[in-house]
Amino acid sequence: MYGRDYSGKTINFEASGGLINSSLVMQDDETDSYWAIMTGESIAGKFKGTKLSELPIGEKMQWKDWVKKYPDTKVLSVQGKEQGFDSYSRYFKDSQGFRGQQARDRRLKTKEPIFAFKYEGAAVAATHRNLEGGAAYELEDGAVFLYRRPGADLFESTASFLSHTGFEQKEGTWVEKETGCTFDPAAATFSGDGECAERIGGFDTFWYNWSLNNPDTKLLQ
Repeated sequence: MYGRDYSGKTINFEASGGLINSSLVMQDDETDSYWAIMTGESIAGKFKGTKLSELPIGEKMQWKDWVKKYPDTKVLSVQGKEQGFDSYSRYFKDSQGFRGQQARDRRLKTKEPIFAFKYEGAAVAATHRNLEGGAAYELEDGAVFLYRRPGADLFESTASFLSHTGFEQKEGTWVEKETGCTFDPAAATFSGDGECAERIGGFDTFWYNWSLNNPDTKLLQ
């Protein structure tokens, strides 16, 4: 998820119809610049070379869960009709990527589900299967905590947090070391008396989508 404010103006995006390594390229209405979502950078146009401002929080869930939280949600439609079929079922069942594309980096299978993010300009990723129930990883000058609900569906979002001191488990509860803030799995957040771990952004995607666009990715083990 990216911010849309640049130089005091709000930029409006739409799908350009183009792809880079099977990943979406957006186009802004104001300058016709093109933006690759997997790198967060403009690849052509007035804003070429400009990085998008990534926002730390996004929610993905089924409609039944969303409408419970936001009962007044408006549904966008075309001529009063909503799409009522699953056009992605074949794609999710296929072991290959979009139009048969495959990962060149063989550390993981082409469509291994991952959570990926940027840390100090470097690309980092971890597999979904290692994040169920929570996992903490040491990074240069910090640590990251990544959480997925045990048995979570593919579409559910990974909760991700950054700390300068690290995380540990105490009696089955994840705790940020310096602040003592504790993690609540139900709310997917840290809470406590101090300034708790910072929520960071990232992508829940497939390995081929991310690695083809970020070939020097560090894989967290």
